[in-house]
Amino acid sequence: MLAHTIHNEPELLQRLKAGNLEAFTVIYEKYASSLIGFAASRVSSLEEARDIIHDVFTHIWSEREKINITVSLRSFLFSAVRYRVIDHIRKSVTRREYAGMLQRLSDKMIVDEESVLVSKNMHQALELAVEDLPSRTKQIYRLSRYRHLAVKEIACELGLSEQTVKNQLSTALNHLRVSWNKLSVLLLWFFI
Repeated sequence: MLAHTIHNEPELLQRLKAGNLEAFTVIYEKYASSLIGFAASRVSSLEEARDIIHDVFTHIWSEREKINITVSLRSFLFSAVRYRVIDHIRKSVTRREYAGMLQRLSDKMIVDEESVLVSKNMHQALELAVEDLPSRTKQIYRLSRYRHLAVKEIACELGLSEQTVKNQLSTALNHLRVSWNKLSVLLLWFFI
């Protein structure tokens, strides 16, 4: 068995660089357990720790010819795991922040959609209430609110006295206020 024939670390690393699978297995069996324990103490689950160790050893095997270990193999492995853990935590935080941001955005979009829907419904209800006004009152209200004409301008345009225009606007606003109060009660009942 290779574990008994290799007595020193430099020889083990030399065989690993040469692609010796048994040397790789010896390194894995010697260090994997303590590396998993080290990683597990820093991440949220044992499964994540195992994944990190798996990634480290996969990287070591695929880059075995290029790896230059200037410290002890143990120090090298623990450093590699520490960097992977840091990277994992950074990515996890980023994912959580991103998920949180998406959730907040989604919530805001739902609220905005509901607001648009409520606003649209309220506008439609107001238009229906305006349509219920007598013809002349409706005309005066629309000139005032939609064309933004002053009382004097409306009176001139329609050939009415300013007092008549004021009275008609007052009638329109009272009618709309009553309609609005009924609508408010319905909206309150709908949202409760």
